[in-house]
Amino acid sequence: MEIARLPTFIRDSTVLTTEEKKSLAAAAYIPDEHAVDSIRSLPEIRDLLQAFIGDESTRDTHLQLKAKTYLAIGDVAMAWKVLLL
Repeated sequence: MEIARLPTFIRDSTVLTTEEKKSLAAAAYIPDEHAVDSIRSLPEIRDLLQAFIGDESTRDTHLQLKAKTYLAIGDVAMAWKVLLL
C-alpha cells in the first residue's frame, strides 16, 4: 500500500513521521475488527482509553503516540491495532 492509500487520520497525522507511515503502509495486512478488539483488555491500552473518555482528540493523539512506541520496536501489527481502536 502507498502512504496515499492509508486512512486519512493516519495519512494526515502530525504525530507519525513519514517513515512510520511508510512502515504502516508496508504492512502485509491490516488487522480485522476482532484483532483490534482483542487488545482493549490489555492494561496499558485499557488505561489509555479510560483516561481520555469524552476527549476524542486527545485520545487519538495518545493512541498515535502509543502506536509510535510499537513502530519503534518493529511491531507494525500492534501499531495498526492501536491506531484502529
